[in-house]
Amino acid sequence: MKFFRFDKEVGFPIKHYDSQAAHFIKVSRNKQENSIGFIQLDAGGVVGYHQATVQQLFIVVQGEGWVTGTDRERISIRSGEGVMWEEGEWHESGSESGMLALVVEAKTLDTSLLQEK
Repeated sequence: MKFFRFDKEVGFPIKHYDSQAAHFIKVSRNKQENSIGFIQLDAGGVVGYHQATVQQLFIVVQGEGWVTGTDRERISIRSGEGVMWEEGEWHESGSESGMLALVVEAKTLDTSLLQEK
């Protein structure tokens, strides 16, 4: 058995897109175009407005915050909820109180088993 850390100290700060108080903690990457990781947003943290390079599934596992799409309208999101952005879709996320999200990125994500809110 092996234990691993997934706190922000083992990740790296997200400095692109005018982001603030946000860290990415990589979980997995392989030779195909996909990655799995966490985004830790501290209180007041923001991952700035940018385009998704591939499909991106953003699953909140702790805390609460907000997400936007192309229209930049802030929509509340909390633990147990998620959102998917399509390749090329503009989006942003943030939190006033702090939020931890699992992020899955891939060229094609099969979300047929997920239940829509």
